[in-house]
Amino acid sequence: MPRRGPSNGYEALSRPRFLLSHCLPGNSSLSLESTLQRRPQQSQPPAPPARVAAQPPSGLAPPERRPGSRPRGGGSLALAARASDAASCGAAAFAACPATRGPVAARPPRATAAMGTDSRAAGALLARARTLHLQTGNLLNWGRLRKKCPSTHSEELRDCIQKTLNEWSSQISPELVREFPDVLECTVSHAVEKINPDEREEMKVSAKLFIVGSNSSSSTRSAVDMACSVLGVAQLDSVIIASPPIEDGVNLSLEHLQPYWEELESLVRSKKIVAIGTSDLDRTQLEQLYQWAQVKPNSNQVNLASCCVMPPDLTAFAKQFDIQLLTHNDPKELLSEASFQEALRESIPDIQAHEWVPLWLLRYSVIVKSRGIIKSKGYILQAKRRGS
Repeated sequence: MPRRGPSNGYEALSRPRFLLSHCLPGNSSLSLESTLQRRPQQSQPPAPPARVAAQPPSGLAPPERRPGSRPRGGGSLALAARASDAASCGAAAFAACPATRGPVAARPPRATAAMGTDSRAAGALLARARTLHLQTGNLLNWGRLRKKCPSTHSEELRDCIQKTLNEWSSQISPELVREFPDVLECTVSHAVEKINPDEREEMKVSAKLFIVGSNSSSSTRSAVDMACSVLGVAQLDSVIIASPPIEDGVNLSLEHLQPYWEELESLVRSKKIVAIGTSDLDRTQLEQLYQWAQVKPNSNQVNLASCCVMPPDLTAFAKQFDIQLLTHNDPKELLSEASFQEALRESIPDIQAHEWVPLWLLRYSVIVKSRGIIKSKGYILQAKRRGS
């Protein structure tokens, strides 16, 4: 029972009365408010309004009721439920609740749900295409991934590939099917987010390039050009190249790095990249690269799984030549040929997944310099069909 105040007999009911005035249909709020004002001494709560049977529109017969079924409509229970919802939502938020508007027309299904995943069209396109460019767009715009919080980078990447393929295949246009292009651009249009040119100076655009398949070093330029195009920028601030794939039992040497590093140096000279770095090099490997390279490495990433403390000799060398030592937790093989083919097969069953081989993968991030927060991040991938 509400407590009486000194100036208003039912001051404690002022907030519920305000909420009800926004939520009850018709003039119900006025009748309840006036009732409370006319009966300040009433000790019992007012009787619930009389149940009124819903009347069908003119010219329509009332719906048939099944034996034993409960009536539906705007009775006292519905009125009480609406008042309870109003108290929990607040007047401003509850004003937009469908329950306060009376009958609501059925909502049309979302475009993607209505179209569905046309795996046959996607399979036909991939059967004719030679190259696949997959762009996830800004992952921060993907609410499902934010809630799921993948435990590893490999799991995140797998989810991204499948989600992108599903979204893309559900939006294939008839014009695209008639064209059968050699290069397929597979992307999620609503997740693409280019950098505003007016905000470019406030952002730091970094990327890490993973060479997956055995291909030429020209993939380095292709990946950087595509990243600049996707983000709408002319230059990347930093690019780190992961160790290229080598045969089992073979140690990484300078000869393995040289072709890719020469391509990165060319991109620095053409002002497509500001700074370049390496990943998982020990003291000897880093020193050999530093002495040979014309454009010196700006940074070197060290895997947290391989060492808990930075090796003293590596730390001393990096300090002497002003090389940043960074950490990462990427697996040795972020994307394998088998895992990519499995993601293809699960997303588009009507496809010869074994024909497709990933060539390279680029992960980018856009960070607000002054605040140190990530504004955007995503993946770009290139794959080729065997024999094309």
